[in-house]
Amino acid sequence: MVDDEIERGNQQKNALQQWLFNPFQFIAGGSALLIGLAITLITAYLGSLSNTHFDGVLDLHIGKAAPLWFFLTEVLIDWLCISVVLLIAGFIVSHSSFRIIDVFSTQALARAPYLFAAIAVMPKGFVRFAEYLASKAMQQAPTSTIQNSDALFFVLGTVVVILMLVWMVTLMYRAYSVSCNVKGGRAVGSFIAGLIIAEILSKTAIWQLAVRTGLL
Repeated sequence: MVDDEIERGNQQKNALQQWLFNPFQFIAGGSALLIGLAITLITAYLGSLSNTHFDGVLDLHIGKAAPLWFFLTEVLIDWLCISVVLLIAGFIVSHSSFRIIDVFSTQALARAPYLFAAIAVMPKGFVRFAEYLASKAMQQAPTSTIQNSDALFFVLGTVVVILMLVWMVTLMYRAYSVSCNVKGGRAVGSFIAGLIIAEILSKTAIWQLAVRTGLL
């Protein structure tokens, strides 16, 4: 009886770990694409409420106010850049066939942790302290007066963002490994290279968009 309960507990723990860190064994294709894009767009909307820009595949910054469409476009650029680059990497290093939609859908779902990051940086205390630090870094007069609790909000929010970044990158790698059928050193090396390239491409594209639309 006790052994059965322990076994069930271990199975439940393993299932939870799979859903948290490798859900792509259970969900992919159209379902993952719809869920992933819905979460990604909600994340962008929440970011717009605090002027939080996802201006790169891995980036999250408090920045200038912008129209909602710009925040939505940023996250779509991030998703497309990482998906296209890893798709090309998959074609190069994978020795088996795979579905293109699985690459795009799982990378969309892998960005889900940043929803929690967007929530973590929404408190006004976090935003005020971030703006205060930015003003100090640029040797400008602070635009707002910070409160005693603002530093605490900033520290807690930063910890959450870092944890969500680690979680997201883990999911991105698992999504790439599962959807493109690659493992081992070949998978790790190509993923790291692809992530760096996608980061550069996404930041360049978003910067160009901001310049061309007069937001910079």
